[in-house]
Amino acid sequence: MPTIREAAVSDAKEINEITKKSFSLYRDELHSSAPVKALSETVGTVENDIKNNRVFVAEENGKILGSIRYTALSPELAYVYRFGVDPEINNTGIGSGLLKTVINECSAKGFKAIALHTNAKYYKLARYYYGKQFFVHSTSTAKGYIRALFIKELSDAPYDVSPAFDK
Repeated sequence: MPTIREAAVSDAKEINEITKKSFSLYRDELHSSAPVKALSETVGTVENDIKNNRVFVAEENGKILGSIRYTALSPELAYVYRFGVDPEINNTGIGSGLLKTVINECSAKGFKAIALHTNAKYYKLARYYYGKQFFVHSTSTAKGYIRALFIKELSDAPYDVSPAFDK
């Protein structure tokens, strides 16, 4: 069973490799020519995220199997990004464990909601997020594809989702 832990700067290279693998699958399954920003990310970008945001990894026997990142967009809204699992082991619960870790931490820190974006045509991911009680707040085509903004409410308190629009 994998261990989920906070990422260290020394994990950046492996996280970058997993990110590229998982987002290559994302791109390929969508048959889209829209650029996928995660694929141009560097190890330095990952190192920066580890130092300045929250990054978690799922690790087993010293090998990183998946990662998730989030940042605070406001005191009430967290934003999940670069969430990916090695495609060779998809559908094994690793991603759910990573997402649950972030949801629990965000809830404990007092965030009112979590936001994330994904391609609205990636039905597999949309179903996944619906199953985790996220809902589509809005869509946009500003990045060259139909991009859905998903929200998970962590409390009944009001929150402002607008900081996520520019992500």
